[in-house]
Amino acid sequence: MLMTSLLFCIALLFSQDQVPYKANEDFEIKLNFEFKERVRTEANRVDLNQSAREYERSRGSGPLPYLYLNVRILKLYPEELKMRVVKNGDKVVYNKKFDLSTLVKLDLGFTDDIKDRVSAYEYTILFVNEKKEPTSKIVIYFHEDGTYLVNGQVRGKL
Repeated sequence: MLMTSLLFCIALLFSQDQVPYKANEDFEIKLNFEFKERVRTEANRVDLNQSAREYERSRGSGPLPYLYLNVRILKLYPEELKMRVVKNGDKVVYNKKFDLSTLVKLDLGFTDDIKDRVSAYEYTILFVNEKKEPTSKIVIYFHEDGTYLVNGQVRGKL
């Protein structure tokens, strides 16, 4: 009896970690590219914590591709009250109530920074209920070669 209870508790813990993906037809994600100049740092300032690659990037080299993601929810379920966006699994960048008219514009940064892992490369959109428990999720992931996936499915390349 104790063994059965223990196995049930372990199964319950693992099932709570498995938040299902939101169906593809329930949302829309559009990539919006703009060209921006990199802001140059002060010429007389030295940052000893900055890598050589980050230093070269900070010096600027003309307009570079900059990426925004536009996320729109097409189908809303009654238990989904809030949308929470987490980048790289640890930092919440958006946490608000939403409806079908809400367009969430995520500022991802320069495409080279995403590919080189200088800026965030994974975004998880969690839909939470009134108890703040996740009910479904959308995972957007960028590989180092520029390939991006939505919920594990390849959607294109930067």
